[in-house]
Amino acid sequence: MTPEDDRRNVWQHGRLPILRFVRMKRMSWLVSVAAACSSSEAWSQESFAALLAKDSLSFSLPKGFAALAVVVNPDVQYQFAITSSVAKAEIRYAIFPSSNNAQFAEMFLQTICLNVSGGKTCNIRPFPQPAVRTEFGADGGFTSMTALESHFGKGYKYCMANLIHKNDVADVVTFFLFDDMKVLQSLIAQEDVFHALRFK
Repeated sequence: MTPEDDRRNVWQHGRLPILRFVRMKRMSWLVSVAAACSSSEAWSQESFAALLAKDSLSFSLPKGFAALAVVVNPDVQYQFAITSSVAKAEIRYAIFPSSNNAQFAEMFLQTICLNVSGGKTCNIRPFPQPAVRTEFGADGGFTSMTALESHFGKGYKYCMANLIHKNDVADVVTFFLFDDMKVLQSLIAQEDVFHALRFK
């Protein structure tokens, strides 16, 4: 099975139970994370390039894409964005402090999904191991798909949000914004697009 097949299977076929946050401790943590997502005070003001260097990340601009201005919004802050020259699609990149374990990383991605979807929970699935380490240099990762209903998603119908994390280093979220599922399929099948941002 090729890496492209793995990626299609992750977002197209896998079905995991939606997280049920029944413990107060988890609820308190989620409230804190939700605030961090949208509060500029909780975010590093460092530039995208500075964060790449700080967190041992590498980024290569994919062919057919150009840098796009960051849109200030109350839902999720991010540091860099690119837009496709051949299809209606945008990719946004956000770098956060590390969640330090897979459970918190998954909860963090769920919180981000809640923010961009207007409060709807998302179906989150793990990236296969050891592919996430080989392809992204990460300790783990998750993918999610949601309809967009927020300032963050204005102008687009859907978002695939992928989170990769490296313990004690960083969490990195890549947002694929699009209207047509065929466009997404084309994007994630391209190595230089799907792996544009990774840990060294």
